[in-house]
Amino acid sequence: MDYIVSAPKINYGETARVSDYVAQGGGLIGTAMVACARLGASSDLLCILGDDHVGDQILAELEAEGISSTHIIRAPGGRSPFSFIHVDENSGERTIFHRPGTGLGFDLECINWSIASSWDALLVDDIFLDLSIAAARAVRKRGVPVVADLIPDDRNMRLLKLVDVLIAPRHYARQIGLDDNLDSALDSIHDLGPATAVITLGAEGWVYSDLYGKGRGEAFKVDVVDTTGAGDTFHGAFTYGLARGWDTARCCEFASAVAAIKCMKPGGRTGLPSLPEVMAFLDTNSDLCYATR
Repeated sequence: MDYIVSAPKINYGETARVSDYVAQGGGLIGTAMVACARLGASSDLLCILGDDHVGDQILAELEAEGISSTHIIRAPGGRSPFSFIHVDENSGERTIFHRPGTGLGFDLECINWSIASSWDALLVDDIFLDLSIAAARAVRKRGVPVVADLIPDDRNMRLLKLVDVLIAPRHYARQIGLDDNLDSALDSIHDLGPATAVITLGAEGWVYSDLYGKGRGEAFKVDVVDTTGAGDTFHGAFTYGLARGWDTARCCEFASAVAAIKCMKPGGRTGLPSLPEVMAFLDTNSDLCYATR
């Protein structure tokens, strides 16, 4: 759950007037799934929430978006995660204060993986690592592509070996000392297992590498109100495109367009567009052909 205030940037100890306030669900996969649902996809979400009021809010919003909650586990006594987010009203950039969920244990044996038979793509993070690994194993048997939203580290190497597409933010390249050599940063992702590597660059666009080569795209120029959830939106929209059989370049540009539209309104989900809205945006702003819809 995200509690978002828009206000000017101030020094510690000062007071500022809030110009806008939004309370809505957030999170990596949650926001990505809402993006997919708005685009018209049928989506299942597997995760664990506490049995608290925050969890009730999160669940109600997901269900209102048409996302299946059949496999969302409510952990007795658990506390659901939330974030307080300050958005700089002048730049649209944000600062996040996050409380992770606690007491969110679960038993993998309670999940019937026959649910995976209807999936065309799977998006995972590493918050509930064992759950993501089990889901990835379930779909890889059917040749379904697995997309990951995570920063590689020693903890998630087991999951990365099951991932087909890793979409990482630019600070991953900085973290490994390759911010000035994005080609090498992409190669480092391939070395970990994924056949397709994407690095998002914020306002500078994105770079990618797959079996057919490497490419780069520029971000769409829009009037940014709030960047909260832009990366999550990119992941969701990319996965949507992959489920439709699009190539990497098309998935990236489509995802960039969806994220750009999102950034024109406050909150991580308020501005998430429908498919006709995205196509109209691309008709005006893209050089690629999106005639097959």
